[in-house]
Formats: sequence, C-alpha cells, structure tokens
Amino acid sequence: MFRYLVRRLLQMILVFLGTTFIVFALMFAGGEGDPIQNLAGEKPVSASQRAQLIEKFHLDDGFFERYWYYLRDLVTGNLGESLTGRDIGTLILDAFPATAKLATIAILVTIIFGVTAGVIAGIRRGSIFDNSTLVLTLVIIGIPTVVLAPIGQLLFAVKFPIFPATANNPPTWYELILPGIVLGLLSVATAMRLTRASVAENLRADFVRTAKSKGMPGRRVIGVHVLRNSLIPIVTFIGVELGSLMGGAIITERVFNIAGVGNLLYKNLNLGDAPVVIGTVSVLVVVFLVANLIVDLLYAVLDPRIRYE
Repeated sequence: MFRYLVRRLLQMILVFLGTTFIVFALMFAGGEGDPIQNLAGEKPVSASQRAQLIEKFHLDDGFFERYWYYLRDLVTGNLGESLTGRDIGTLILDAFPATAKLATIAILVTIIFGVTAGVIAGIRRGSIFDNSTLVLTLVIIGIPTVVLAPIGQLLFAVKFPIFPATANNPPTWYELILPGIVLGLLSVATAMRLTRASVAENLRADFVRTAKSKGMPGRRVIGVHVLRNSLIPIVTFIGVELGSLMGGAIITERVFNIAGVGNLLYKNLNLGDAPVVIGTVSVLVVVFLVANLIVDLLYAVLDPRIRYE
C-alpha cells in the first residue's frame, strides 16, 4: 500500500505540473489584449501604475521565468495576488463554500435518484420502469446545462415560484436546491445507466446463482452480493464526477448568480486576470486529483480481493 501511495502521489505531481503548465501557457504565452487595461476599463492607466504592475507580475519576463515564479510561490502556499491587488487564496476561500454546497447537492441528487433508479431498472430489466427511465435519461443527456439551467429557473422559480430565482451571497442551502438539481441532472442520467448495466451484469454472475442455489433470500442476494459488487464502477463515477462538479459549475453559477468558484473563474477570464484564473484552476486540479485518489483507496474496502502493491 505504501509503495502504491508513493507512486500515486508522484503521478499526481506530474499531472498537476502538466495541467498548470498548459493553463499557464494558454493565459500568458501569445495572449492578446492588455489585461491591465481590461481591469481598468475605460479609465486611463498611468505609466507609473503600469510599470509597477508589470514589475510586480513579471509581465516583461519570459514565459518560463514567469512559470518558475508561479511554482516557487505555489510551493510556499502562496497563490499570489490578482491584478487588482486582492489575495487569490482569500478569493477562492470565500467562493469555495458555495461551490462545495452546490456540488454536494448535485452528488446527493445523483445518488438518491440516479443510483436508486439504476438499481431498480437493473433488477427489473425490460419492465415499463426500465424502458421509461432509459428514454428519460437519453432526453436528459441530450440537453446541455446551458439549456437546462434557464429552463429550470423559468419553470420552478418564475412560473411556479417554488425556489428562489437567484442566490444571495453567501447562499443558503435552500437557494442552492434548484441549481444543485440542474447541475446533477446529467450525472443522474449517467449514474442511472451505469448502475443499471452493472446490476444487470452481476445478476447474471456465477456467485449469484450459487447464492440462490444455497437458498439465500433474494433480498440478501441483491443487498449483500449484487449491490456490493456493482458499487465499484459507481464509486469511480461519483468520485470523478465530484471533482468535475467542483470546476464545472460555471454555467449553473452564472445563471443562478451564485458567488462560487465557477463564477469567480468566469469573471476573471473575461477580465483577463491570469493570476486568479491560474490559481483557481490549480486548486480545482488538486481537488480532482485527491477525489480520484480517495476513490482508488475505496476499491479495497468494497472488494477485499483488490490489493495494492
């Protein structure tokens, strides 16, 4: 296990360096426009102010020099400052709770509705429920979040005011229910189809036939043997999806005006504030990598036959 953890940590470091290098290159290498003037808007920027910002953010240095400065500060836990002089770590810490709540609701919706419906559909394969859910998931998968979010807001916040149309800052759990459902709908569809396929496959396995031949009750066969073996691909999906939801909530947060990480990333992309964009992406990459590591370690808990060397 120890050697496996060391190997995975080394892989995570390489992935982190590769990802941040690409993002850094996209933001700085060959970038167009003037980020300082973008932040100032129509206001003129004096020569002394421009020179100070250029020196502070090493804008006149070469690409690799700037990347080295970024890595050096990152190792010490310093995410740096935005072009407006605000601490990037503080900006992310302020925005992170809203996105974490939103992702939690989306994952709970995925587990409660997607996994549950998938289990029922897998057990009753070919039934009306199974066929109906398959058609419904195809429809949901075919509609992107950029369409689902405004439709959900129009129906359940404007036409039928069940939920608030927008969220305050900081948002309450109630204000995040509707955007959480919208964000989790695509995950629900995928989780349902994945669970259905996994349960149906395990129901045909030899160990299920053996358990039934020994007179084990059907509920115990499904609850102990089928579900436990079916959970491995589901846990993989949910773990990866959690990391994705933390960074993929840009559209949902914009539509519902949620002051989260996705909204922070969107605003600073438009402003051309590269330090904030790179710092935010760096944090999201770490969240994604840690989520994947936890999922891999859970494999051994779900299936004792799995051993890491």
